[in-house]
Parts: sequence; C-alpha cells; structure tokens
Amino acid sequence: MPNKVSTRKKPVYVFIDTNIFLDFYRGNKEASISLLRKIDSVKDRVISTYQVEMEFKKNRQNVLYETFKNIDFNLQLSLPAIFRDSATGKSLDSLTSDAKDKVKILKKRFSDLFYSPKLNDEVFRVLENVFHNPSEHVLTRDMKIRHEMKRLAWRRFILGYPPRKKNDTSIGDALNWEWIINCGKKYSGKIIIVSRDGDYGISIKDDVYLNDHLYQEYKERVGLKREIMLTNKLSDAFRELDVPITKQEVTAEKELVEEGSSNYFNEILSREYQRVIEKIDKDAISNMFNINPVA
Repeated sequence: MPNKVSTRKKPVYVFIDTNIFLDFYRGNKEASISLLRKIDSVKDRVISTYQVEMEFKKNRQNVLYETFKNIDFNLQLSLPAIFRDSATGKSLDSLTSDAKDKVKILKKRFSDLFYSPKLNDEVFRVLENVFHNPSEHVLTRDMKIRHEMKRLAWRRFILGYPPRKKNDTSIGDALNWEWIINCGKKYSGKIIIVSRDGDYGISIKDDVYLNDHLYQEYKERVGLKREIMLTNKLSDAFRELDVPITKQEVTAEKELVEEGSSNYFNEILSREYQRVIEKIDKDAISNMFNINPVA
C-alpha cells in the first residue's frame, strides 16, 4: 500500500520589526487598529526579542509627539461681521464651540497615552503581551541563550553582514537576525519577516525580496527545505497564519505603506470638523447670502 502524502500545513511563525509596531501610531484608518488586535490573537506564533521591545519603547514617545505636533487644533470658521447676528451664524458658533470641546478631549487622550500607557494605549498593551509572552521563541534578558546571541550578533556586525543600516552603530538588527536563525533551527515550518525599513531586503511596488545574502545564509544554517519570506504588510503574514483579513484592513495597510506620513488622530479631528460643517443648514446659509440690495 503506497504511503499517503501528508497534507498537513507546516506551522508558520512571524517576526515583526519595530517599525511595523510604531506605524500603528501613524495609520489613519480604524481598520489598522483591528490589525493590531489580530497580533494579540496570534502572539504564540510571534518571534520577538528584548531588542525589539527596547526599540519600540525608545521611539514610541517621539512618534506620538510628532503626531501630536502635526495636528491642527485651530478650528476657526470666521464669518464677516454682517453675518454674526444671523441665526445660522450663531448656530455655526455653537457647533464650532462643540468641536473645540472635542479637541480638548483629544488633547487629554494624548496626555493619557504619555502618562499611563498600560491603561490608555491599546498598542502598548497588545505589544506587552507579545514581548512578555512566556514562550521560548521570545528572547528576553533573563534567558541564558542571550549571551550566545550577543556573541554571534557582534561577530556579524564587525564583519559588516546584513541586516544593518549604512551608519549603524548598534548590533540590534544583527541580534534579531541571529534569533530568527535560532528559531528557524528549533521550529520546523515557515518564518515570515514583516519589515518596512529596508534592513532585510528591498521592495519594488507590490513585490518584496529578501536580501540575497540573508536568504542564502538562512538556507545554509537552517536547512535547504526550510522556508523564509519577507513582506512589508502584516496582512500577508496573517494570511499565512490563516487569520481572516477584511478588505478594509488590507486597504488601510496598503495606504499606510504607500503614504506613510498620515496619522490616526488627524483623521479623528478631520471627521469632527466635517461633522460641524455638515450640521449647518445649507438652506439657511443660502438665505443668509440673499441680501436685498439697497434701493
């Protein structure tokens, strides 16, 4: 009797670079936050290191501050004095005042993100579950193997091996890669690297390619049949993990990758401002400008 070919899918693990986590503060669609929550649901498949945790916590406040600094909090809708006493003008003042109250609430939310992230920052809370997941594929400072990982990382840094930036003075990227190699040896299956900053490879439009040397090294050190891939989208990794993805989530992430600089809080403010405009009676505005000429 012939042997049956196994159709069982090999396990998939994902390494998520720090820049992906920080981008959750930049995405301007609520669907991007639902992608964040999906990370929590697959945290037992997320490879990470204390280096990624450090980089996230080192840069988090700066990214939030840049977001805060770029928001226009000045909701000013100026009308000529001749219209100030009209019913529509007064209605407009009231609505603008309401919008400004919402802005105050938004500012308070920003303050809370800085002051108490564990209570008020959903991104921070989800990633704490990742960084402190009691798993052997999450490298922490109390694991003895960290000494070996540091030695290997220092060696590749001195030799100029990727992944590293041109002016890099830290072995952080090297440490993360050595840990990915270690996990590849230990766990059978596919490893997906999610990164957007070019450390691990190059992206050309919708195609992403793992660095030639890293691909060869992985095959040589881990095994020719072991799979590894690079992507710049979490949604790609979630598909490999059999996590359902909505069209809205795919679109939100694609826009973030393409635009990069917009932010979620600006979107909130824009919607609030638009709400003010839409609540004004259009007919009343038309009537306001129908001024009878002086005889």
